[in-house]
Amino acid sequence: MKISFLAFVGLFSTLFPLNSFAQNIEGSLPESGVKSPYSPLATPTAMIPLQDSLDTLLGQGYQITTMSHDGTSGPMFTLSFKNKTVLCVLTPPNPQTDQNVPTSRCWSLTRSN
Repeated sequence: MKISFLAFVGLFSTLFPLNSFAQNIEGSLPESGVKSPYSPLATPTAMIPLQDSLDTLLGQGYQITTMSHDGTSGPMFTLSFKNKTVLCVLTPPNPQTDQNVPTSRCWSLTRSN
């Protein structure tokens, strides 16, 4: 009984995390263009759109290294595999719209695929 209760609490806390853990930290990094020795220049970065979905990349051996959520575009995952880095945004089903299937959009941050 005690084990099933602990399993329920663990599953519930995983599916419904507290908002306090996912708060945005404003001003943690220097802005681009600010006159400061710690402020880097904003430089163009390659974001090459991929045709593979998040689940396909995970099946190919990619592993999730980080996850964040800004509240507007859905959870964003950083994946890595053999010196390749990929960003994926997951869009869950939304009962208020006609989207009833989860979708993902992924971009490679490394030029060699």
